[in-house]
Amino acid sequence: MQPLLEFVKRHARSYTYSIRASRMPGAEPVPCYIDRGHVSLTACLQDAAQALSTNFPRVNVRYQDVCMGEIDARQLTRNAEQIASAWMLADEHRAQARSRRVASEGTESSPTF
Repeated sequence: MQPLLEFVKRHARSYTYSIRASRMPGAEPVPCYIDRGHVSLTACLQDAAQALSTNFPRVNVRYQDVCMGEIDARQLTRNAEQIASAWMLADEHRAQARSRRVASEGTESSPTF
């Protein structure tokens, strides 16, 4: 079994993670562990990696409901700051693209005279 490690940004400076069994067909498994939160994504990554790396060298990862793929748990510890920066930047780009899409859909449906 390879665990699914899911990171969620709750507030501007509040991140949490949960660990669950990898997804099987059907309902999503209930988390077996939910962290209480960290003030940075970097700290959250490091804490999760330290908890898992001994028994699970590789984990499947999601950030903000987006699959980030399979990652070596030790990489999360060694490169936590770079990984966190890349994930937050990607999330920001997704949010901007979503805003542009919503804005363009709104202008396309508006009648012009």
